[in-house]
Amino acid sequence: MPTRSLGVAALEAFGIPPTTTFEPKVTEEPFYAADAPITLFNHAGPHHDPPNHLIKGGKSSDQIPLDRFYGRARFFDFRSTPNDEPLLPSDFEKRGIEPEDIVIVFVDYEAPTVPGELPSYAYLSGEAAEYLAALPIKAFASNMPSLGNVKRYFKLIEEEHTGSEDLFPEHHAFLSRDIPNIEGLANLEDLVGAEDIVFVGFPLKIKDGNGAPLRPAALVY
Repeated sequence: MPTRSLGVAALEAFGIPPTTTFEPKVTEEPFYAADAPITLFNHAGPHHDPPNHLIKGGKSSDQIPLDRFYGRARFFDFRSTPNDEPLLPSDFEKRGIEPEDIVIVFVDYEAPTVPGELPSYAYLSGEAAEYLAALPIKAFASNMPSLGNVKRYFKLIEEEHTGSEDLFPEHHAFLSRDIPNIEGLANLEDLVGAEDIVFVGFPLKIKDGNGAPLRPAALVY
């Protein structure tokens, strides 16, 4: 599944290596064997944000029950919402979302290709996340590389705001309630028009993990 990256500029600003390494090792004698060590950034491509990603002392990815990662899904196509504009509670109210639904949001996003460029896409407002979390939904999933506006993150940091609840309210609304936040999905265009969807995406079980890659799938019936 293609990687939906935050972009090199955003990753390097936080001291995160922007690349994944895969080094094939082949043994020919006395028998043939192939393997490869991998260095993988745990918040690139489809991945799960657990509470301890932004909340000190929060649960790690291996502590979230697997039943939070599959179930009835409601799909919303917000590609017509302009980039860098927030999705609001009104975008989700009276849309038939029920408690324990998995909400899947599709926005118009392509990873930056220009050096120094920050990602741009319609993002989830803190108020909308709070509305969904209060229902509560079972999980939130999207092709967004991050739920909030990356440009806004940097602006708030420059203004000397601190704390995840202030800087990342959209994440905090879910993570403070142990609601999985799943980012970096791909191929969501295949779900446009589908109504009966079951989402499934189990994260790698990484002890004390502050993020975990997952292999998501949508079952349409």
